[in-house]
Amino acid sequence: MMSYRYQQVCFSIALLSIYSILLYFILTHHQKLDFSSFYSTAHALLQGGNPYTALTASYIPINNQLSANLNPPIVLWLFKPLTYLSYSTALLVWSVISLILGFVGAVIVFRYAFSKVFLQNNYLNIFLLYFAFFATLLNVTTLQLGTVLFFFIMVGYYFYLHHRDYLAGIFWGMIIAMKLFPALLFFYVLKQERFKVFGVMIITLVIAWLIPMLVHGVTIYKQYYAMMSWVFWYGSGWNASIYGFICRLLYYSGSENHLLFIKMLYLFCFCIIMIWYLKTLGPNEHDPVNHQPFCLTLAMMLFLSPFGWVYYFSLLILPLILTWFVALNEKDTKMMFFWFLCLFLVNFPMDYVKFQDMPNFWGRIGFFSSYFYGLLLLIYLLGKREKIYGNNEIQVNVAKNHFMPVIIIILAFGLSIPTICFVMRLLKLDLYLVTG
Repeated sequence: MMSYRYQQVCFSIALLSIYSILLYFILTHHQKLDFSSFYSTAHALLQGGNPYTALTASYIPINNQLSANLNPPIVLWLFKPLTYLSYSTALLVWSVISLILGFVGAVIVFRYAFSKVFLQNNYLNIFLLYFAFFATLLNVTTLQLGTVLFFFIMVGYYFYLHHRDYLAGIFWGMIIAMKLFPALLFFYVLKQERFKVFGVMIITLVIAWLIPMLVHGVTIYKQYYAMMSWVFWYGSGWNASIYGFICRLLYYSGSENHLLFIKMLYLFCFCIIMIWYLKTLGPNEHDPVNHQPFCLTLAMMLFLSPFGWVYYFSLLILPLILTWFVALNEKDTKMMFFWFLCLFLVNFPMDYVKFQDMPNFWGRIGFFSSYFYGLLLLIYLLGKREKIYGNNEIQVNVAKNHFMPVIIIILAFGLSIPTICFVMRLLKLDLYLVTG
């Protein structure tokens, strides 16, 4: 049997090779990415055009019709510096920024999840698992805002726990302005009676939303809301939220009456779930820190958002680690089974599929709702405990012998399948460009 050190070296080389190949293809083959929409819409804003309309990209060789950018105007305004660079250079800069932000967010997660002694001896192993996580890989291949979200929320949490109220409020208020659905943090800080943080979050949010209006006028918001009214991506398989599941369940037909019924059902579910969430939040404890309220908030903000995309699942790393420790320490077989099932579902390597392309009802609420069920399971595990603590120590030999092989297999499956598919797609692009 291979030694532990040999396995570690092999896994490190394999992971480094995968990311190197992916980044090479991304930077040299200008295929359509989510970053392409960010870059082009920010460029349109810089030139005084309407960024919230159908755009095409001349720098993409084929299929250059871009997807709509659903991010608020503040995101476009923040992206403007990149538009002064060529697309290739901006792509490289954004790739580096995304990797760094994700790395910093992960460092904070691991600092609160594991003991200092364990981290000193296992930093490499932990980061190998982080980069093997499907959501991490997906952020690299799409260059979405998942690592930005991860960074702002985790840095805000770091300042929050250290009672740096102004900095915590600025980071959380800013990410709410950029992505909207982290607004559940308002309820979190109010429940914990951190009113100064709440006030700073409100002020930061208002300022961030006023900046584009002052620079570009009210028109930019009119264009944004007009665009959002014809977006119907909610039922795609990558959307893990309750709203996405309802759209897949009822198969949105396009009629106004049908849409109204879906929205009313979502509103009803939203209110019921919010009541449960507020009642289930655990007590505010500082020594040791009770992470249950924050972890539950992270999972619930994705569950309740209209767009709980899988590339935001880096937010689930802390809840996943801490619930694993609970199951491991309590030797709860049922909870451990649910945890492994949850990890498998949230890490399942599914390609983006529109709900119109899903074959039938059972496929829509079954296979294509895998992320929804995984997120629901995690919320169940978090809701079972009022107190979940961090800075845990692992008996490495026990964990390795009983559980680590299963975790590695799940992560390797989520890593290998999308990598092969992505490279094959790019090789087909090469063939198309050569043969015309």
